[in-house]
Amino acid sequence: MTESISNNGSTLRRRRPSGLLGWIVELFSSIWFGVALASLLFLYCSLGSAVPAVRQHPALEMTEFQWFHWWPFNLVVVLFCITMVLATIRRIPLRPINAGVWMIHSGIVILTLGSYYYFGTKVEGDAPVFRRHVRIALPGLAEPATLLAVPGARTKLTVGPDLWGFQIQSTNSAWPILSEEHQGETAYAVNVTVEPPAGKPFVRQLLAGYEQYTEDVIPGQGRAIKSIGRKLVDEDLALTLAYEPQEYFHVMDTWALFLRRAGEEEWIERPARGLPRYHDRVGSRDQVFHDPHHPLPLRALDVAVPAIAPADPLADASVRVTGYLRYAQMERQWQEGGSRLNPVLHLSVVGDHAAPEAYELVAFDPQRRSAGVIEFNWLDDAERVSTLATDSRALLRVEVPASGAGFDVPVTEETLKARDGAFQPIEGTDFAYRLLNVQDNLVMGDGRTVSVAMVEIQTPEGTFTRMVADRPEMTRDMHGEQADPHSPHARAPVSADPRLVLTYRPQSAPIIVAAHPSGLYFVYNGPKGREIARPIEPGETVEVLPGLGVRVDAVYRQAVADVRPFVVPPPARQRDAGESFAMIRLEVDAGRGIQTKWLPFHRYVFPNDQYAYGGRFSYAPVAFLAGDGSVVEVVFSRERRKLPGPIAMEDFELDTHLGGYTGSTSTIRNYVSRLSFLDGGRWTPPASIAVNAPTEFGGFWYFQSTWDKPSSNDPAGGMNYTGLGVGNRNGVYVQLLGCCLAVAGMIFAFYVKPVIRRRRLELSRAEVRRPAADEVIADQTWPDEQAVEV
Repeated sequence: MTESISNNGSTLRRRRPSGLLGWIVELFSSIWFGVALASLLFLYCSLGSAVPAVRQHPALEMTEFQWFHWWPFNLVVVLFCITMVLATIRRIPLRPINAGVWMIHSGIVILTLGSYYYFGTKVEGDAPVFRRHVRIALPGLAEPATLLAVPGARTKLTVGPDLWGFQIQSTNSAWPILSEEHQGETAYAVNVTVEPPAGKPFVRQLLAGYEQYTEDVIPGQGRAIKSIGRKLVDEDLALTLAYEPQEYFHVMDTWALFLRRAGEEEWIERPARGLPRYHDRVGSRDQVFHDPHHPLPLRALDVAVPAIAPADPLADASVRVTGYLRYAQMERQWQEGGSRLNPVLHLSVVGDHAAPEAYELVAFDPQRRSAGVIEFNWLDDAERVSTLATDSRALLRVEVPASGAGFDVPVTEETLKARDGAFQPIEGTDFAYRLLNVQDNLVMGDGRTVSVAMVEIQTPEGTFTRMVADRPEMTRDMHGEQADPHSPHARAPVSADPRLVLTYRPQSAPIIVAAHPSGLYFVYNGPKGREIARPIEPGETVEVLPGLGVRVDAVYRQAVADVRPFVVPPPARQRDAGESFAMIRLEVDAGRGIQTKWLPFHRYVFPNDQYAYGGRFSYAPVAFLAGDGSVVEVVFSRERRKLPGPIAMEDFELDTHLGGYTGSTSTIRNYVSRLSFLDGGRWTPPASIAVNAPTEFGGFWYFQSTWDKPSSNDPAGGMNYTGLGVGNRNGVYVQLLGCCLAVAGMIFAFYVKPVIRRRRLELSRAEVRRPAADEVIADQTWPDEQAVEV
């Protein structure tokens, strides 16, 4: 069987193959089949990019990268390329005039091959590169210790019987050098607070690249060189700044567990494949807290995470992920049923024109027993409601029983400012007093709190200081040199002088809810003193002001904490948070019973809590017990890989608009990291990496991802690390070749080929006209006269 194909006016005869093979060849040579495949590719790409809900469906849970690596996409691309190749060979003769079409199709095939190579080997991730760490060397220390140079980082070192403390007080990215030799230059400065085992703390200032300017500052005395005659308080203590090399980067869109025994430094990685990414997976709603207005669908999950390294501390244990939360945070909720007294109150402030505002108050927690204008107390006996405050101000009650004198002294700033003034006589007595200071909510060793007022008392026998506590059994008199309890000549406190009775009631909130064994009592102290004082029942609302009331929702007397993840409802989530608030429920069976705990996501895996810099990074390992009883720390993060070589940050530069950095990103033109790479045991010269200006080393490209932004109050602060993007680009030149070839073919097909065809057509028409013109000339006879004249 043959088929006629017209090509530029000529007819070619092509024999059709027969049988199944012939049918397949004809199908893949069909232009319409190619158009159908191209349409299918367009639809697939549109769904993956423009309608992400399709690939994020619970049945798929695919990232965009995974969607365009899925076998259906690969299959359609391969079929399209086969169709294009067969249709080109069988339907488009290989002639110069058709070079454009052949170049376009060849370019598409080469681009496809290059893309398969590019995306098939693509690795992309990121890593934080910190600027410096402090190297600590002391006599008797086996090897130098390190402290990350970020504000707030701290460590303690035991050297023999001595305990040293070190903390990064502050950093400055542009510390001006005033020395004549380097005057006008700036350096990266790190201030380290040193707490020696003996003596007062001091601050040591270190400048990167200028060790000769290291010096100590003694708080309250200034520079050590001026106070004690030498630059260093302790010359045996050596603190120096050194690079903080980064050896790993974390891979995007991956999951992994990291394990190590408590006390060890190195983490063992377990890749966690098959975990979801976009949708919550819990088998029971009892495992979490959730908003009742946003139903939580039940979707069970059970994914094994096997060990891949012999050194894995849980190598013999069963480790499974049985829950996943896309956006959650740990929350504590109280319920009745504990074994000890622990009063907890839930109440709401309700108004006519505002949504209720809920509060949770814990009576025995000094930090959580009050909230703004509301306070929650526990009374051992219902009769003690009479001791509740009748005024929200702090009051010192002064009484002399023998004379019947008694009055309240409001404790205000004016009262305290007059503490250095004259004694205030107590009318009708030989006593006088002077208020020195007050200390509220001091935490005692047993966890209870006490508030005290220090009052200096003058009697006919002399002067002493009374510590007046809000717990009467703790009130004491102190005698000694100038009535100073810290004086070396001071005597031990004795019982209070009974001739003078002083009581102190610290400042209280205007609204007080007191629980006692038989009920609740409500107190409201307004601007003119007590206005409401009566029992109250759970669920009852008390109006304290017109249109504003307080409702007791629940009270637990033996409350026990129930800690679970709270699934944040979608409207309350940060839009671009990504996986930052993800959690997994991990079950570990190491032969000691199944241990189940929730693990929060960590963007990076760090060796210790020094790297949890200012809340920017997480560090919260969760402990499990191994079969041998040892403690194993587990962190949920991403897979990580070794860099071609360690990377160190030399410095960080800001390119700003006129006026410098003001705290607003609009004042920044660019930010540049200067990084060095360890190559063959030596650090390379610093390479500048700016936004949209990456650099290459070891087969990877490095680009700016994030940075340590200074605060508006401290423009020279921050810049202690840079977030570095890392990725490879295999096959880019193959892709570029395919694109260039296809573009060249388009230029030929749409611009060169029409010119060639037009010229050929003109030549053809000229050839057709020439024989006719020759016949006319041959048949024409010219007169002799005209010929002579011509």
